[in-house]
Amino acid sequence: MDGFTNANLFELSGGTIHVTYSTTSILGGPIFSYRDNLLSLSFSGAEIHIEETALGQVVTVTLEAIPDLRTVSFSLVVPAVTVMPQSSGTRIKVLGVRTTAPTTIAGPPPGPQLLYSAVYLRGTAQFIVS
Repeated sequence: MDGFTNANLFELSGGTIHVTYSTTSILGGPIFSYRDNLLSLSFSGAEIHIEETALGQVVTVTLEAIPDLRTVSFSLVVPAVTVMPQSSGTRIKVLGVRTTAPTTIAGPPPGPQLLYSAVYLRGTAQFIVS
């Protein structure tokens, strides 16, 4: 498709969650920001785990790690999105998943080892020159 390019900036929100994800930055790598009622966090480089899957790109960051209690992460499922380079972007709706993993010194407790909370995020995907 002539004139189209892959989006590299995603600005999304759903419920109390606001996410900005850029696949590239002036720093040379991806950047990710997460904000909700309790947290306002920014991530870059190796703090962002990116996996290519059949669902799209799954981008994961660790929101909280409390030894002997829990680890909380947030994953964003990002599909490939093509856009016009000079446009204001394309509207998208994507899935976000907050995962809580209980941790204890005594080993895993009985029951599920991961707890999930899913949210749909809406916003824009666009291409920016970085």
